[in-house]
Amino acid sequence: MTNFINKIEFYLPENTVDCYELAESKPHWHVQNSLPKTGVRNLHHAEKDETTLQMAYKSASKLLEDISEDEMPDTLIVCTQTPDNLLPHVSACLQHELGLPSTTKCFDISLGCSGYSYGLSIAYGYMAAGIADKVLFVTVDNYSKLIDPENKTSYIIFSDGTAATLLEKPAKPPVFLFGTDGSRCKSIICHNSGIGPMTGKDAGSPIKNPDFQMDGYNVFQFTVKTIPQEIEKLAANAGTTMDDIDLFVFHQASRKVLETIGKKLKIPDEKLIIDLHDVGNTTSSSIPIAMKRAEESGKLRRGDKVMLFGFGIGLSWSGVVLEY
Repeated sequence: MTNFINKIEFYLPENTVDCYELAESKPHWHVQNSLPKTGVRNLHHAEKDETTLQMAYKSASKLLEDISEDEMPDTLIVCTQTPDNLLPHVSACLQHELGLPSTTKCFDISLGCSGYSYGLSIAYGYMAAGIADKVLFVTVDNYSKLIDPENKTSYIIFSDGTAATLLEKPAKPPVFLFGTDGSRCKSIICHNSGIGPMTGKDAGSPIKNPDFQMDGYNVFQFTVKTIPQEIEKLAANAGTTMDDIDLFVFHQASRKVLETIGKKLKIPDEKLIIDLHDVGNTTSSSIPIAMKRAEESGKLRRGDKVMLFGFGIGLSWSGVVLEY
């Protein structure tokens, strides 16, 4: 049987931030009680001159190191919301850096925490339509360049990171589910990051830096009220029960979010991956990084029935049930 997810590799910057030490150095933040809820001890931040492209290259080149010529991808998809430039697309630059042939189909998608399952669905659609044979799917975000160090709500959660996934057409089609509540689109927003009006910019004043803002309370309420029922819907659509799922790998938003979802759905602790302590929230890369680390630790095994589910920016959600 051909595996849909053939291989995953990831990269986290070596530069780390200890959230507990940070809290001690900033007592005015009053976040000591919130740190156990986030579940994050160490964040990973790219160096100031480390670009999104450079990060993507590190995960993708690692993945391609040991694969044979007939396993090489003919399609490259990059999911990012922190491109180095509005144009050109990151995937075109990455294709060149990786030395992939000019026949490689390359494009980017702009999605955050729900981006992994979206990317898997696009890759599967290409393969099902006969447009692609093997797909290299790279998720990458460089959030430390967007978040003000004094933004205590977001600074203690988000890490920079990237994952590369090699995909092949599976013998059994995965089952996907998607949703969006655009009425809450401004709950997670980065001001001054596009070509629209700059927030608070007066005529003749300097261009302001990107400014990432998240309404944590609104996002949490959306997550715990909307996502559990969508997860149950996905299981039903896949013709399975929650009990039949071997492992649940959700977007690693925070420990409190994951524990709340797990409790609402009565997911046994041993079936729910919570892997934030030394990683942080890496947005679209959190699911593949958690999968790779779970495989390395023996929690995830080939042949397991797995549910992946992401939720966040948009506000949006996406999930898939597949055999790993």
